[in-house]
Amino acid sequence: MPRTYKWKTDRASTALVELVRAVKEVQQGKTIRQVAREMKICRMTLKRFREKKKIGEVTKTGYKRTGLANQVFKENMETELADHIKALAAMFHGISAMKCRELAFEYAQRNGIDIPASWIREKKAGPDWFTAFKARHHLSCRTPEATSLGRATAFNRHNVGQFFDKLSKVMDR
Repeated sequence: MPRTYKWKTDRASTALVELVRAVKEVQQGKTIRQVAREMKICRMTLKRFREKKKIGEVTKTGYKRTGLANQVFKENMETELADHIKALAAMFHGISAMKCRELAFEYAQRNGIDIPASWIREKKAGPDWFTAFKARHHLSCRTPEATSLGRATAFNRHNVGQFFDKLSKVMDR
C-alpha cells in the first residue's frame, strides 16, 4: 500500500460553506435538482446534507479519519517529540534520520506505549512511520554537518546586522 493514499473518486469534496449556501437556496423555494445543477454539486449529496441539517447532525463533511487505532503516539506526544528534534537542530545538534527513528522508539518505550513488533525487533521506529511523521510536523532530518564553536557563536544579531549594513553600502555604490 502506498504511503499516501490517492482517492479514486472526488466524493466528499464539496466544501461545507457551499453546501450550506445550497441548502439555503432550497429553503427559499428552488428545487434540489435545480440548485445542484447551478452550483455543480451532486444532487444526492445535497439531498443527504439537507436531511442531516434538518435533524441537526451536520458538523462537517468528508471522510472520517482512519488509522487512529493504529496510531502509536498521541498528538501532544508527537508534538513534544517534534519540538525536541527542532530544538536540537536549533542548537546545532541536528540528528540523522536513523537517530530520529531510534529516539522515537526510545520515547515510546519510556512512556510505556504499545509499539509494533517491528519496532522492537529493529530497536527503532519504522521508515513508513518516520516518513509520515516528517510530513505531519514539517521536519527535515539530515546528517548534521560539523559547526565549529567560533562559527556558531559568531552568528548573532549584531554580526548579522553589520553584514547587511555593509552589503547595503556596497549595493548602493
